[in-house]
Amino acid sequence: MKLRKLTLHNVRRFTGRTAALGPFGDGLTTITAENESGKSTFFDALHALFFHDYGSGKKELKDLQPYAGGAMRIAAEVEIEGEAYRIEKVFNLKKAGSSATITSLATGTILKQADDAEQWIQQTILNTNKGPAGLLWVRQGTTGLDNDPKAGAKAEAEGIEARRDIMSSIRGQIDAVTGGRRMDKIVQHCKQELDLISTKQDKPKAGSQWKAAEDHAESLRDLQQVLTTTVATLRRHLDDKKRASRRLRELNDPELRQERADAVTQTEAKRSEAREHDKHVQSAKKDLQILTIEQAEFEREIEQIHQAQKQRANLADAIKAKHAQVEIATQEKAKAGEALKSAQAKIAQMEVERRDLKGARELAKRAEGEAAGRLQLFAHWERKQQLREPTEQLDAASSVLKGIAITPEDVERLAKLETRRDIAIEKRKFHFSSFVLHADQSKALIDGKEVPNGEQQTLDRAMDVALPGFGSISLRPAEGAGLALESPAELQEELNDSLKALGVSSMEAARQVHEARKRALQAQQIAQAQVRALAPDGLQALENQWQSLCKELNHAAEEPAPAVPNNRQADTQDGAGPSSEAIEAAISELEDDIERQRLTLPALETALAKAADVLTEAEVLLRRLRDEAAELAVPADEAERLSQLQAARQEQTIKVTEAQAVLQALQAGAPDIAASEAAYDRAQSAVSEDTREIHSLEKVLAVSNAFIQTHSEEAVEERLAEVTGELSRAEERAAQFADHAKALKLLIQHLEAARADAQDTYFEPIRKELIPLLSQLHAGADFEIDPEKLAVGGITRNGVSDSVDALSGGASEQIALLTRLAFARLFAKQGNHVPIILDDAMVHTDDERISKMFDVLTHVAKDQQIIVLSCRTRAFSALGGARASIEEAPEAG
Repeated sequence: MKLRKLTLHNVRRFTGRTAALGPFGDGLTTITAENESGKSTFFDALHALFFHDYGSGKKELKDLQPYAGGAMRIAAEVEIEGEAYRIEKVFNLKKAGSSATITSLATGTILKQADDAEQWIQQTILNTNKGPAGLLWVRQGTTGLDNDPKAGAKAEAEGIEARRDIMSSIRGQIDAVTGGRRMDKIVQHCKQELDLISTKQDKPKAGSQWKAAEDHAESLRDLQQVLTTTVATLRRHLDDKKRASRRLRELNDPELRQERADAVTQTEAKRSEAREHDKHVQSAKKDLQILTIEQAEFEREIEQIHQAQKQRANLADAIKAKHAQVEIATQEKAKAGEALKSAQAKIAQMEVERRDLKGARELAKRAEGEAAGRLQLFAHWERKQQLREPTEQLDAASSVLKGIAITPEDVERLAKLETRRDIAIEKRKFHFSSFVLHADQSKALIDGKEVPNGEQQTLDRAMDVALPGFGSISLRPAEGAGLALESPAELQEELNDSLKALGVSSMEAARQVHEARKRALQAQQIAQAQVRALAPDGLQALENQWQSLCKELNHAAEEPAPAVPNNRQADTQDGAGPSSEAIEAAISELEDDIERQRLTLPALETALAKAADVLTEAEVLLRRLRDEAAELAVPADEAERLSQLQAARQEQTIKVTEAQAVLQALQAGAPDIAASEAAYDRAQSAVSEDTREIHSLEKVLAVSNAFIQTHSEEAVEERLAEVTGELSRAEERAAQFADHAKALKLLIQHLEAARADAQDTYFEPIRKELIPLLSQLHAGADFEIDPEKLAVGGITRNGVSDSVDALSGGASEQIALLTRLAFARLFAKQGNHVPIILDDAMVHTDDERISKMFDVLTHVAKDQQIIVLSCRTRAFSALGGARASIEEAPEAG
């Protein structure tokens, strides 16, 4: 099948319009147009024509419909086995209004309509030629062999299936049980059978017989574990029952129970006796403690009297010493105050002297300022005189610069126009004929203007020369003469317009204006430099300073400044007093003396403050000592009270000695209360523990009897033996499934290994077609076929192997395109000539590679129809082949 022409109406951007793409030649046809011109629209429309029923409402068709809606008409003119047909469909996205027709272009007869037309497309094109299945039609943005951005996994699988069909049909029966479709069926059957029972991790698959066998074995293992536990528990309860019965008989023996009761009674009596004796001991301890406390109180009161006597003596000594310190501190404070007053008086005297010196300094400065002002006034006057000439020059230059402005670029442009005009005149003289008129009386006329006698005229245009008294003569230059020459009149007109725009009448005037402006700029720069040197702050600032000085010195601003004598310091030396600088030096020296004197004040103030602090502290401490002495005055009955306390202390000592003797006697014959308590607790604990153990054993006996009674009729041991046998058989069945899965996996591995050994023979046809094409792009390169995708999986260049997935976008799309070309050649060898359509298929290819790809396309196009659509007009103009275009026409009615 070969495409010849495509026609669209009301499709996408062609709203309400008809557009045609073609014609397409037998070999290479190129269509180049800018983006958004509709190239991809034609590609998608062609795909819809072949692959979507006329009554379909799928999204792909809705995407083709313009925003305004309406029915879409798509038609393709094709050639099949030498016969020309027109396939046309109208898509209205509804059954009503949609149609499909097959028309013979030779006779104009409609051959098929509606569903019959769809069946004709399926049988005649899709089933027979097998081409338009995504294998050879490359959409915009596709970089891989099956990487159609608008298709999914289904389209990729169809592409692989199409390649497998062509390979199997070419190789015939050589792939019977080696590398082709029969082998695929065998391997696929094994994989399906393995997939029924096993996961990819070689585990039983959910819902499979293997999984059911494993689950049954696992449930039997769980039941076996339960039964085993039950048997063990039953045996343990029987042992517990025997042991508990034997121990209960021992604990309930009457002799043992009486022995336990007697031991409790005896130990309780001894404990009571020990506790009563301990009460007498504790009472004696309390009596001794009270007497000891009273004795300590007498000792404390006696000690307090002795301490008070000692403290009064110490206070008398301290008061005497502190009084002496207060007298010394008073003298030190008076000395420090006198020193501080002396220093402050000296500073005050120096401050008076400094004020007097400052007044003298101001008088001296005033006199010096007046002299300096006269000097400054004269200097400003001289500077104003020097500024007259550069100011006048600035005014003159500004006057020139405010006039016509003609730049060097303007002069250069005018000169070039003038030169071009002169060259054009000379060239026309060379390329055109000329003539000279010599009139006797009345002069000849051209276009109503008189022609001077004897002046050469160039015949560069059609002219009608009027000859008074004779008639006229028509003159014409030679056909085609001077077509590429510039017109002197137009150049002169352009020159005149430029001169007029600049405000001058001639080229010489323009040059004069430019030179005058150039000289004015130079004069302006020189004058500005002089003004900046004489008046850095500007003329106005200088004038403001002059006015200020005149006002300050009572001088008329319009009068010249009086001359100043050379000895400008004389004015400042007229007075008898010292200069302001000398006075300033004296003030500075006096201030240094004042500062040095002031530096001594902090130390003197600190000494005074310290002396005052010492005196204050001593006086405060002296008052406190006197207050304490007053508080510690000798009581009137102190001696009598001391004598009474000493007698009472002696009597209390005798009482304490007697109480100690009583306590020692009681402690000597006291029984061991801790031992009696321990003996009683032990006897009582033995009785309690017997009772607790009896209750515990009775509970154990009850639980064991209940468990034994519950499971005595279940025959758990016999059931355990049965489950063990069933588990052995279930594990054996699960193992059979595991062995079956291993055998299937091993068989698949061997079959795939055998198929891999036969791949070279199986892939030989595609290798024979692809190697010559690949060598044009990469000299000496080799490739590997991916047996799953039947496409190039890796490429080796210069000894380095790369996976196709790791290649750049450009290299990947080049290999994918070469692979398509190779399969197209295989299709052609079967007699199925399927057109290759490439829609912007080389967007990632660099300039060097694209040139080689053009060579490959041209080579393949000798026996193959190839249609290339691209927006890269400049690059693809070098592709060659026939050039088709998109033509639009408004739809009538």
